[in-house]
Amino acid sequence: MLILKMNRKIKKLIFILPIVLLAVVAFYPNRLNRYVKRKFRAYAAAPKSELKGVMFQRIELVNMVKGPYTSLVIGPDHKLYASAIDGKIMRFLILPSGDLLLEHTFKPFGEVSKFTIGLAFDPASKSDSLIVWTTYAEGSSSWVKFPDSPEEHDKTNWAGCMARLHLNSTTDQVLKNELVLQELPTFGPNHENYANSIVFGPDGKLYFGQGANTGMGLCDCEENQEPSREALLSGAILYLDLNKLPKKLPIVVKTLDGGGSYDPYQVMAPLKIYATGLRNAYDMVWHSNGQLYTTINGSGGNENTPTSDPESPYYIPPYIKINYTGSKDIPAVIGAQPDQNDFMARVEQGGYYGHPNPLRAEYVLNYGDAALDNSAYDGVVPDVNFKGFTYDFGPHVAPTGVVEYKSETFNGRLKGCLIVARMGHNDLVLVRPDGEKKDIVKDYDGSEMGLELDSGPLDVVEDTKTGNIYVSEFGNKTITLFHPIEKEATRLVKEGGNKSKEILDPLEGGRVIYEQNCQICHGAEGRGGIAPSLVDRKWINERDSMMLIIENGSGNGRMPAWKHKLSNKEIKWIEGYIISLQKRAGH
Repeated sequence: MLILKMNRKIKKLIFILPIVLLAVVAFYPNRLNRYVKRKFRAYAAAPKSELKGVMFQRIELVNMVKGPYTSLVIGPDHKLYASAIDGKIMRFLILPSGDLLLEHTFKPFGEVSKFTIGLAFDPASKSDSLIVWTTYAEGSSSWVKFPDSPEEHDKTNWAGCMARLHLNSTTDQVLKNELVLQELPTFGPNHENYANSIVFGPDGKLYFGQGANTGMGLCDCEENQEPSREALLSGAILYLDLNKLPKKLPIVVKTLDGGGSYDPYQVMAPLKIYATGLRNAYDMVWHSNGQLYTTINGSGGNENTPTSDPESPYYIPPYIKINYTGSKDIPAVIGAQPDQNDFMARVEQGGYYGHPNPLRAEYVLNYGDAALDNSAYDGVVPDVNFKGFTYDFGPHVAPTGVVEYKSETFNGRLKGCLIVARMGHNDLVLVRPDGEKKDIVKDYDGSEMGLELDSGPLDVVEDTKTGNIYVSEFGNKTITLFHPIEKEATRLVKEGGNKSKEILDPLEGGRVIYEQNCQICHGAEGRGGIAPSLVDRKWINERDSMMLIIENGSGNGRMPAWKHKLSNKEIKWIEGYIISLQKRAGH
C-alpha cells in the first residue's frame, strides 16, 4: 500500500513539474535566465583552446629576489625593476641564464613605508636617463601592515598619490622625487582599492586604474567599519596629459564631493576620466593592435547598489555638471546577490563597464536584470552606455597583472596573446584578441603549458629578447621565472630552489601558510580586506564554524576548500595562528 501511494505521488510530481517549468518560462523568463547564467558561469569561463608544443620551465630564483612586489617592468637599460609594496624599487641585472641579480635598491621615501602599486617608465626615458612613475598611498592597508605605520589609520583620508622619479643609472641614488598628483580618492571601509598600475598610451598620455570605494556602488559598510562612498574619480580609468601639467606641483585632485575643488571635466584639466564603471582595474595594457585591455575584479555578494529615484532615502545626486535624463525608477538593492564574475574589458573612451557610481549618474550594475538574483532588479536594463566585456574569467579568479607577449619564441605562436595572472587560481591564462573588433576570440590554460605557481601571482612581465616570463608571486614574496622550452635541448639545467627547512614550531608554520595563502584576502592582521575579518566578534563566537570553512570552503564559493591542499597538520597550524591573531586583537 505504501509503495502504491509513493508511485501515485511520483506520477503526480512528474505531471506537475512540466507545468511549473512552463509557468516559470512564461511569467518569469528573467529569473530563469539569471538562474542559468549563474549556474553555468564558472564552466563557461574555463579556457577551451589548446596550443600543443608550447611549454615553459618554471625556475625558482635565488633568495636575493625575495620581496612582496606589486609591479614588474623592464627598463630601457634592459634591467628588471620591481616595485615593492613598501615603496622601495629593486633593480635587477638579467643574466644570460634568465636569473636575476640584485644591483640596486632605491628608497624614494627614505626609511618610511608607502603602500605602492604602480610602476612605469616614462617614454622619454633612456638607459642613462631613467624616469619612472609610481602610484602609492599614505599609510598602510588591509593587504599589509607596515612597522612604521600608525596603529589607527584614518581610512576616510584621500590618501592616493602619484610621483615622478629620476633614478641614477649607476648607483642607488634617487635624483628627484616629484609629487605630481595628491589626494586621489583612496579610502573605503577596508582601505583596499587604490590607484593601480600605470601604462603609457600611444598618445603619450599616462593611464591608470583608480579603484572603487564600494562593492556595488552604494555604501556596503559592516559593523564597526567607517562609512564609504564612491568619489567622482573612483572606479574608473583615468589619464594624465603630461603636456597640461602646471609648473607648480603637486596637483591636488580632491573633487567637490570630498570638499575639494578639482574638476576633471574642465577642458584644460590635466587629469581626466577615460572610462568608467571599472571596479578595480589592477593592470592594463595598450596592445600593439591599438586597443586598451584591462582586468576587472568583480564585487562580492551581499552588497548594495544605488538608486536613480530622487525620492529614495538612498539617493545620491550626481555631480553638478552631469545632466541625467535616464530612468528614475532604478532601485537600490540592499544585500544584492550573487557575487559578480571577474572580467576583462576592451576599453573604449567614454564607455561604462558596470560598476555603479551615483556621482556620475551610473546606477545599473553590469547587465542589469541578468546580473542579480534579487527580484527588485526584475526588468532593469543595462546602462545605455554599458559596453560589456570581452572575456569572462568566472567568479573569484582575481585577475591582476596582464602583459602582451611579443617575442618570436615558438615561431611566434604566442605573439599578440595577453598573459594574465590569476591570483585566485595560482596560474597564468593566455587570451588572444582578434577579429574586426579586436575582442578576445581564444583562450589557453597556462597550467597546461607549465605556467603554474604556488601562491598569489600579482604581476607579470616578458623579456621580449628571450621570451622569458617573470611573475611576482606575492604570497611567496618572490619573483618566479618561466623559461620557454622550444626544444628539449633548451631546457635549463637548474638545481632545485632553496627548500625551506622543516618547520618545527606550529605557530611559525601557521604564520608561513597564512602569509602565503590568506593574507592577501584577510589582511596582515586578519582584520579583513577583500575577504571578511577573522578577528571580529562573529568569528570569536563562532570559531568552530570558521574552522569548518577553512577545511571545506564557503557555500558561496568565495572561500576555497583547503582540506585537499593542506595536510591535517597544516590546517591545525593555520587554525592556531588565526587564534593567535584573535588574541592579539584582544579577543
